[in-house]
Amino acid sequence: MAYNVRYHAKIEQDLFDIFLLIESYAGSDIAHAKLNEFEKVFANLANFPHIGSLRNELHPGLRAIPTGEKGVVCFTVDDDDQSAFVICVTYAGANWQARVKERQE
Repeated sequence: MAYNVRYHAKIEQDLFDIFLLIESYAGSDIAHAKLNEFEKVFANLANFPHIGSLRNELHPGLRAIPTGEKGVVCFTVDDDDQSAFVICVTYAGANWQARVKERQE
């Protein structure tokens, strides 16, 4: 059974900021392509929720996946309710560890 993928309320803003950053130096076609890479990771979480490196030292159950060469997707998995919760997405060296700490549920 596929897991439900949920998103922190600020994920949309994260993606918008990433788009604007990439668009400013590489154009909108490249920015759209990079966002598609994030979307593929989100879709894969439904079927493969335990991928990524475990980072318990930052947040219990936190997993991180490198995405699109310069991106990171951070999420947790709840096996009891079969869901993955995307906490943040970052790009180009943004401090994803700090963002995770800011957004702890």
